[in-house]
Amino acid sequence: MTSWRITGYYFKLILYLMSISTIPPLITAIILSENPLFILAIGLEGLVLFVSAKLLSRITSPGDIGFTEALVLTAATFLLGGFIAGIPIIVYDKPLNSLFEGISAITTTGLSSLNQAALTPGVHFLRSYYQWIGGLGIALLTVSFLVSPGSSAYNIYAAHLGKTKIKPLSLSAVRVLLKIYLILTIIYLIFYIASGLSLFDALINSLTTISTGGFSTIPVFNTPILMTAGFIGMFVSAQPLIMYYYLYHGNIKKILGEKQLYSFTIILIVGFLALVIVDHEGIMPSLFQSVSALSTTGYSALDSSALSDSSKLVLSILMIIGAGLGSTGGGLKQLRIIVLFKTLLHNIKARLYPPKTIRPLKINNAPIDPSTITSILSLITLYIIVLLLSTWIFTLHGYTLSNSLFESSSALATTGLSTGLTGPALPVDLKIILMIDMLLGRVEIIPYIYLIIYPLRDRI
Repeated sequence: MTSWRITGYYFKLILYLMSISTIPPLITAIILSENPLFILAIGLEGLVLFVSAKLLSRITSPGDIGFTEALVLTAATFLLGGFIAGIPIIVYDKPLNSLFEGISAITTTGLSSLNQAALTPGVHFLRSYYQWIGGLGIALLTVSFLVSPGSSAYNIYAAHLGKTKIKPLSLSAVRVLLKIYLILTIIYLIFYIASGLSLFDALINSLTTISTGGFSTIPVFNTPILMTAGFIGMFVSAQPLIMYYYLYHGNIKKILGEKQLYSFTIILIVGFLALVIVDHEGIMPSLFQSVSALSTTGYSALDSSALSDSSKLVLSILMIIGAGLGSTGGGLKQLRIIVLFKTLLHNIKARLYPPKTIRPLKINNAPIDPSTITSILSLITLYIIVLLLSTWIFTLHGYTLSNSLFESSSALATTGLSTGLTGPALPVDLKIILMIDMLLGRVEIIPYIYLIIYPLRDRI
């Protein structure tokens, strides 16, 4: 019973925060003179969320939240967030397309199945705003504003950001991360205005760049100054937030020692060179497209549908690898790739050299616990299984293997790049598959397994 009270208590806090989160899109919709039903839908959502939280107000804090409960809450939050972002869009499009859009927004993916007529200014803002919210994580925002400092806060933070090790996680530390997130958003806004975009377009792109979301008002980034602004923003946003926490405190040494920064740069260069060699698309567009895929942002400087199968494979691999662990990006994450390669090298050395000469695996001079390696390898295995299954289902509909892999990789890595398959005409079952991929990719599969098992845990 205690675990249910714990979950209910923190879910109540999340509902309060979600009700507050409907205010900016509501005000914006009114200013933009959106359809009154669209405005009403957002307002009613906020009211229902607030009343629901009130109904749970009798649940008092029963103590610290465990890691399992934090995972369940994180999974439930993003699922609910998808509905909240999608329901108002029903005013302009079909319910399934609207739900698809909401899930794509909250998971910071950027794939779209809406008809062009549904992309009103209010919908553009709603999508980008919820990508901004989803990028940092509703769970982290809950910690910042509604949860007292301590292990509870750390557990929720760790569930979303992968235990990026700010120990102990104090309320002030979380507020610094939020402040950094806001500062970067404002910097990107200034960059985009300087590159020639209108205030509205610059706002939309600043929200979706910091969140590596990709719901842009610009179909193609086709000018050098715009590509430069987007490239810098995507590269910065793909790095762990902890780096900017260190920067905030002037700890440059910690930043220079961040292995994920180096691995991201190396993989980016390799991917870029492969793209240039294969399709000869030009240096700047190829570099932009490479960082867009690797950061899992999803902006386009090239027409993905016109690329060769070899280039699509390169971009698919970059999307699957993904951004830094602890960033707003998706994919398997750089730290896991580092651990994977270190494990492979360690196993090879163990076969070649005497046991006494083999040193334990380390990251940033810290030993890696064997259970951590097992967890990482398990997650990678699950990720690949889901990716292959999704790709196979696409091929059953007659799509080519390269396009099927590309679209599935984009959804699971929460990227948003598309070869043109995703859209209003995509079959219903494939839309559902992509929605599942986006949710699993954002919260990284394991929390949804816990969410399914959690109610049944006493019977298993």
